[in-house]
Amino acid sequence: MTAFLAGNETTAASLSWWAWCMAANPAAQDTARREVDAVLQGRSPAGEDLPRLGYLAQTLNETMRLYPAAPVLMSRRATRGFTLGGWSIPARTMFMIPVFLMHQDARWFPEPQAFRPERFAPDAPAIPRGAFMPFETGPRVCLGQHLALAEMTVVAAMVLQRFVLAKGEGQAEPEAVLNISLRAKVPLALNVQLR
Repeated sequence: MTAFLAGNETTAASLSWWAWCMAANPAAQDTARREVDAVLQGRSPAGEDLPRLGYLAQTLNETMRLYPAAPVLMSRRATRGFTLGGWSIPARTMFMIPVFLMHQDARWFPEPQAFRPERFAPDAPAIPRGAFMPFETGPRVCLGQHLALAEMTVVAAMVLQRFVLAKGEGQAEPEAVLNISLRAKVPLALNVQLR
């Protein structure tokens, strides 16, 4: 069950949020589409194309920053007792890591609620280790990270080749809720038009 949820549910949820982010940010969608058109020249994406879709990858990373598929499901156990902010934490205490809150920290992500793919550009300031971790980090990093990123990039590129995404009439900013993975509380209503 874990492999099914981790391998499918989270990728699908991330792509749903990406579709929302593209619909809500037409300039970013246009930039990503121009890159996809220039790199792929109308053909289906192949493995060797993925590194050349840098801006598209930035849009996916920024989407996962704003809407991490597993926003609180990571846990760690303290190996020894310590004090944190006046609290005495005994050894073996289990912690839930609030990825969603970490991704919203203005110290690392100015204007954290804004969709800014340029945060992940090659020339952008370095993001400190642990400030962005949609796939966890360290020795427990998600084994499917590279497959999920490849899947999302291929699907996103194919969507942009064929469709233009726009917010549905009256569609407000969605409220995110945890339901196995991070989902919109009310179903997203997007307009999908053939190019």
